[in-house]
Formats: sequence, C-alpha cells, structure tokens
Amino acid sequence: MKKKLLSVTFVMFIMASMLLPLFAQSQGETLKVLIDPGEDDIILNPYTASDSNSIVIMLNLYEGLFEYDHTTSEAKPALVEKYSTSEDGLTWTFYLRSAKFSDGAEITSKTFADSWNYMIGGPLASNLDFVGRTDTGKLDIQTPEKNVLVVNLKYPVPYLPSLLCQPCLAAIKDTTSYSGAYTLQSQSDELIKLRRNPYYWDAVKTDFVDILIGEDNYKQEFLNGNIQWSMAALSDASDYMVLSRLYATTFFYFSAKEGAYADENIRKALIDVIPWDIIRSVQGSLLESSSIVPESGLQANISDDILWLLAAGGYPYGEKALPVINMAITRGAQNAQVAELIAELWSKTLGITVILNTVPLTVFASTPELNPYDFCTITWIGDYFDPMAFLQLFASDSSFNLANFSNEEYDALLDAATNAADEVTRKDLLLQAEQVLLDSGVVIPMSTAFATNFVRNDLISGWETNPLDIHPFKEISFNN
Repeated sequence: MKKKLLSVTFVMFIMASMLLPLFAQSQGETLKVLIDPGEDDIILNPYTASDSNSIVIMLNLYEGLFEYDHTTSEAKPALVEKYSTSEDGLTWTFYLRSAKFSDGAEITSKTFADSWNYMIGGPLASNLDFVGRTDTGKLDIQTPEKNVLVVNLKYPVPYLPSLLCQPCLAAIKDTTSYSGAYTLQSQSDELIKLRRNPYYWDAVKTDFVDILIGEDNYKQEFLNGNIQWSMAALSDASDYMVLSRLYATTFFYFSAKEGAYADENIRKALIDVIPWDIIRSVQGSLLESSSIVPESGLQANISDDILWLLAAGGYPYGEKALPVINMAITRGAQNAQVAELIAELWSKTLGITVILNTVPLTVFASTPELNPYDFCTITWIGDYFDPMAFLQLFASDSSFNLANFSNEEYDALLDAATNAADEVTRKDLLLQAEQVLLDSGVVIPMSTAFATNFVRNDLISGWETNPLDIHPFKEISFNN
C-alpha cells in the first residue's frame, strides 16, 4: 500500500511539474493596456455608453453579426456565417453560426430581435433609424428559424455590415453574459480585468487583459515593458509613439435651438469674423509642439458683409449686444487652445461674453436635444466608411442630431441620396447636402483627426494601425 501511495504521489508531482510552466506562462502573459481616465465614467453597458473608453472595452465583450477587421477597419463576418440581400437592397437575410454566450446560453436570431427592439427605447436608438417599423412600433424583423434573421430596411443601406459592428447592435442578453472574446472579471476606478470567454467561437491569442486607468504616472511601467500598449499620452516614450490618421473629423458646431445663435445670419457673422486659415494652421502646429501663434498675429475681420449679417439677424453692430455664448470643450481636447482663441476673438471684436466650459463629452453629446451649450467641439469618428457616417448626424429626424439642425433642403438631398439609382448619383447628392450644411453656418470643420498610441511592438504582435483605431485584444499576442 505504501509503495502504491508513493507511486501515485510521484505521478502527481510529475504532472504538477509539467503543468506549472503552462500555468506560469498563461499568468505571465497578461496583456496590460493603459487608458486615459478622461472625464466620462466607464460604463460597460452597450445600450447606453457612447464614450470612446467604454466602446474600446465593449468591442471585446460584445460581438454582433460583423466585427471590424483589425488591419483595415472594414466589416467582416463574426456571428454571421453568410448573408444575402434583395434586389432592391431593402431586405437582408443573415444566417448565424453556432455560438454561445459566456454562460453557455445559445445565441439565436431571437437574441438580436429582442436586444434591438429593447434598444429603440434608449439613448442610442438612432443607430436603428434605418430599420423599418411594424404597426405596433417594433422593428420590422423576422426570425423564421433560430439561426436566420431577416431585417427589413426603410431605405437601402449598402454599408449595413459596418453599422452592425457597433457594440450596441451586438448579441446582448444581459450585462453579465458576454458574446465577445472576453468576459468582465472585475472593475474598479483604477483597473478593469478581462479574461477569455470559454464559449467564444473564434481564436483568442491572449487569455487575460488588464486595463489600467491612469496617465503619465504609469510611464515607467510602460518603459519597463510591464504595460504593452498605452492609449494615454506618455512623456519620454516617443520611441514607441504611433501616430495614425483616422476616418474622423474634428469640428466646432452651434447647437442652440432658439435665440440669436439659432439664427443663420448671426452664425455666419460669427464664423466670418474668425481668420480660419490661421486658426487651422495653429491647430496643425500642435502636432509638433505646444507653441501657438502669438495673439498679435491674429486679426479679426469685420467686413461690410459681417455688418449686414449682424443687422439681418437683429443685432446691429454697436447698437445691440449679442447674448452670452456658452462654449463646451472636453478635457484634453485637440481643439482646446483653438477654442480659447475663438472665445477671445469674439469677445474683443464683437463684445460677446464667452463662457468656456470644460465638461465631460456626455454632458453635451449624449442627448443633443438637452445640450445646455451654444457652441461645442467634438471629434467624430465614422462608424463606417461612407459620408453618411457624418451627414446623417444632422438630419432633422436623427435622434443624435448634435447641432439640433433642421433644414428641408438638406433632408431632401439625404433622402434622394438614399434612394439614388447608382453610386455616382448618390455621392453627388451627398456632396450637395454637405454644402448646404456648411453654408448654414452650423458646422465648422477643423481637421482630419489623428490617433496617438504608444505600443511596445518589440514585445507584442497583432497591433495594427487602422482608420478607426480599433485594436481587438484577441488579435494581440506576445512575441515570445
């Protein structure tokens, strides 16, 4: 008996010795990612969250019919195996692969029908504006089989696969079951821990991910290799800095629904006062240094046209003062210094009191109709590669109309574009719509936006630059 016991003990020791390196390796290869805390709380609820930090994480927790390719940002099949469209482009039929949530529950066509219908009552409902409605107000969706989803659209949407990559349109059952490559292990103000979803259908190259929330105080950890990727700015780490152009635009916009700044003439007057060529060059120089064009180099311009616009808007120059402008920017915004210049020029030239507020993005962007500010700035990253990713924002019936803009000509051009017989005609109509928007004085484009990351490519592989700056954790592996 003693001999047998020793044999069993020996075998167990050998097995433990063999497993120990594997265990140590899996524990040692935890991908560590640093993100800037920002001003918006990280809310890992796909039905409500719209800030970039939350979306970056949720793209790894929730997966839909399609996902973004990590090298091109184009949509590629995820939970859908194949799909077809009708000749008129109004009916899409999706055939789902066999997949499960992290709790083992099956993902079916009804999963999507239920979660999408739930979403139309929330703040991100505009993401389903393209889907038809039934007489009962529900989405025009059928689920003839558990793996077949039929979606009927209001108008053709050739870029639909890219739209369906968003976390809010993923397979969602509840906020504790996950359809993506990872599950949420724990969350605090300083650290979010993810681990591989055991039921996930696709390959995952890194089993554990730690997301640290902080700033330059983590610089040494990054330089030592303990953090492999930082979305937060780091000093003295330029050797690892990766700059990439985004499919995004940084712009200012008026958002007042009434009063002086809802008047097109007043908006145009304020825009024409600013020497935008110089302002834009100032913004461009920020890429290379923290210096800015000396104040004396900026001269406001009050032309006869501006005087006419002010009078036409009911505020003759020198006779009736324009009301206070409440301007909103976010902490660390690329446009922060430019916003200060604009505020100073309006104040000195037109005598306007400008109150510059630094607030979380959600305060003025999450529910545009409740935006308390008159003038804001934002960097908008397209969800898909099409002009409609930007132009649809300003449609009168858009539930995410940042500028609270309403223009019949603009709406008519967008409607005509959605029903255009060919792509050339569609793009031409969209160009016309963009010009109407710009001529209205409600939007002032500043620049094509850029992304800044710090990446230890000497330690990891699979992190690729792409136009939407989306880097799925499942694609990243350690070089060892």
